Amino acid sequence: MKNVMLALAVAAALSGCAIFGTSKAERVMRLETDLNESRQYAYQNFDPSINDYLTLATQNPNYTWDVWFPPAEWPETTLYTISVEDTGTDSIRATVNGPTDFAGPRTLTVSLVRVGLEWYISGLELSGFALPIVD
Repeated sequence: MKNVMLALAVAAALSGCAIFGTSKAERVMRLETDLNESRQYAYQNFDPSINDYLTLATQNPNYTWDVWFPPAEWPETTLYTISVEDTGTDSIRATVNGPTDFAGPRTLTVSLVRVGLEWYISGLELSGFALPIVD
């Protein structure tokens, strides 16, 4: 039994997963869910020590998330999809598709930091923006 648990832990660590807690890919998928369902809670995916955390937590999403990831305009119902390409490093790349106004697909670079058993986002760079959108 010990060998099976050890093998699972090693496999999870090598693939960027967490046996307990939140893996890198899971954190990005939670961001995707928040973009599609509850943007006001998207800040909870981020490391609280980053520069932009207070802005993300308190600013109206109209001035943050809706600028970076425009919501679908009725009657369009296209949702955002984020496809993680690699979880091998602390800065992973993903492809983002979304509504017409988003003009995707675009490349999203997600910087992550591990806090205990959880991975949190520490920065976002989106192609089409000169500077990081979250730092």
